[in-house]
Amino acid sequence: MLPQLRLASVALVAALLAPAALYAQNEGLDDVQVPEGLLQDEGEYLLLDLAELDDQGLSLRQFIKVCQLNTGLNFTLDESAGTSIRGKLDQRKLLLYGAKRIRKADFYSFFQIMMKIHGFVCVQQGSGDLAVVVITEQLASNGALIKSNAQFVDYQEIESFNDKPGTYLFTVVPLEFADAQDLGTNLRTALASQAGDNSAFMPLQQERALLVQGYGPFVAASVRMIRVLDKKPPAVEVVYRKIPLREQDAQELAEVLQDLVENLSEQTQASARGRGTQPTITEPETLVTAFRPDNSLIVTGTPANIEKILDLVASLDTRLDDPESSYHVYVLQYLSAADLKDPLTAFLDEAEQEAERAQREASTGGNVRSGLFTEQRLVVEIHEETNAVIASGTRNKWLQLKTLLDRLDKRQPQVLIETALIEITEDFQKDIGIEYANVKTPEGDSQRGFAFTSVGITTGETLGDARLPSPTAAGLTFGIFDGEDLGIPFIIQAAMSRDDANILSVPSVLVSNNKGAVVSSNDRVPYQTSNSTQGAVSSNFEFADAGITLSITPSISAQQYLRLQLRLEVSSFRGEGANGAPPNVSSRRIETSVSLPDGATMWLGGIIKDDFFDSESGIPYLSDIPLIGFLFGRNTDRNTKTTLFFFCTPRIIEDFAELSDLSEKGKARAAETIGIERVRVVDPEFRLQNPADVILEGDIDGDGNARDTAVLNLSGFAAPSYESGGGEMPAAAVGTERRAPPRD
Repeated sequence: MLPQLRLASVALVAALLAPAALYAQNEGLDDVQVPEGLLQDEGEYLLLDLAELDDQGLSLRQFIKVCQLNTGLNFTLDESAGTSIRGKLDQRKLLLYGAKRIRKADFYSFFQIMMKIHGFVCVQQGSGDLAVVVITEQLASNGALIKSNAQFVDYQEIESFNDKPGTYLFTVVPLEFADAQDLGTNLRTALASQAGDNSAFMPLQQERALLVQGYGPFVAASVRMIRVLDKKPPAVEVVYRKIPLREQDAQELAEVLQDLVENLSEQTQASARGRGTQPTITEPETLVTAFRPDNSLIVTGTPANIEKILDLVASLDTRLDDPESSYHVYVLQYLSAADLKDPLTAFLDEAEQEAERAQREASTGGNVRSGLFTEQRLVVEIHEETNAVIASGTRNKWLQLKTLLDRLDKRQPQVLIETALIEITEDFQKDIGIEYANVKTPEGDSQRGFAFTSVGITTGETLGDARLPSPTAAGLTFGIFDGEDLGIPFIIQAAMSRDDANILSVPSVLVSNNKGAVVSSNDRVPYQTSNSTQGAVSSNFEFADAGITLSITPSISAQQYLRLQLRLEVSSFRGEGANGAPPNVSSRRIETSVSLPDGATMWLGGIIKDDFFDSESGIPYLSDIPLIGFLFGRNTDRNTKTTLFFFCTPRIIEDFAELSDLSEKGKARAAETIGIERVRVVDPEFRLQNPADVILEGDIDGDGNARDTAVLNLSGFAAPSYESGGGEMPAAAVGTERRAPPRD
């Protein structure tokens, strides 16, 4: 390998065979003595035999001297470590059992191998005649020295350093097919991490090459491995396949399969990007197309992917006895579709927004759901004519909505509210008065005095006119008329009135739980109004209302208690209006919220009105005279008392049979009051009384026999049957059932 290697070998043999020991001329080797008879010259080979040294071996410093004499290389020792390397070289012995026959040209490589075994490497500094080999320990702290003068070797000549483990070198291997980054990462993981001697791989992406550094055998082995791995990838075969379908629609199935293929491909690429790698083989895209003329699929892709699609088609292209439909109809039995529309729509919108918010938060962590697994939004419409909910969505979404509707559409208990309103009114009025009037117009220039009193008994337009009492005045009215001018010297009126009223109203109403009911019984009284527009007077009629209005809303608690929101208003007319004003109306109102047990009676009373009016008018002083003071004035007394009582008994009706019994009892009470024939106008099937202990006497059947009585009808004990018509409609009812074609 080096010039004059053969001559150096001859000189080494001569030195070993000389009778006196030779001393090294290199630094650190001057005092080294080499035993005789270690090497024997055999032409192109040297025979190294350390048998005569027994177990003492040959020190490494002596071995360096042998190599220097044999190769002619100049060696020096690295003293920069701070400790004497000479002592270590003297302490470590080279033991070689048996003779070693070495080619003379490879002796320096053999030397590096043995030194590497003992932890020392050869670092060449300079080149040519100036080249010096530095012997240093293979330590991490000596890495800078080892790499300082590393040789660059062409990758095609790297095999010549396969036997030089003490020589640190660089090489660059161009790549033709493999990716530099991926290949460098894999080799670094597999080889460099195990070498532990500053070996490394550096990818050169722009040059599409890989830089390898390390000792000769490592670099040579790495280059060989790179050449093995940098191979042309096998060509990917693309095939076509036509798949006929028998049951499913080609267009719908093609969309599903294409979405599946795209999402799987995206997931594979995302997984590769997460590992920081790129696939070395670009797989052709798999395409699924529907061919409508014969309802088939045309698939393009690799044979492996097409086999997977064939398996999927075989599983999906089957006949469904009960085909799944995305359209559903839920008929409400107890709830009103119109009332459910707004709260149901608001609830579904909020639920969808919350699901989207949760999905966005999950996507921030890198866990983004692909479009294949995003469920279709649930579409809901209300059909008021059939009281139904129409929905479109996936099976999962529909089952969630159906569960919600099943829980909501329950028959709510009803409440029968029986009320009794009693109003007692007492109105007492006493009126006693006397008037004097003697007014006569004088004649000529004469003068005449006049005097009269007025306490509201008579009326007159002008002074001197006749003063006449009301012809409809209540009580007693008497006096004296003046025949000359119909004047009234005096008139006396005495009246007393007493009005007693007892109003009983017993309304009953059946209302659903948490629903409001209103019972109203009002009278309407017309009154005339007039309007003047541009001098023209027009008259109109308007109406005033008064009566009883009951508004009540029951709520049933879990313990069968009832909470009632109640509003009662009772109004009545008090006289007539005048001058276009509406009639006077007296109003009483109760608003309350109470809780009471089922069947308990609530009493609201104490609304008592007691008004007393005492009105006196007359001549001063004279009207105050005891006993006769009433002759000079008018005294009016009025006392009005009104008492209102309200009774309310709510009863929870759990089933329709109980409601039927209550209805029969009500008909029986009505028959007792108005007669059975009038009840039959409402219910022609009603024939008997219920309950049986209410017996009607009189002519029931209309045959003139007044001794007829009712007979118990046992059919009333039969429980009525009711059919439920709510819930989800079957698929056949909404047009999804497969039907055979009609026969000719």
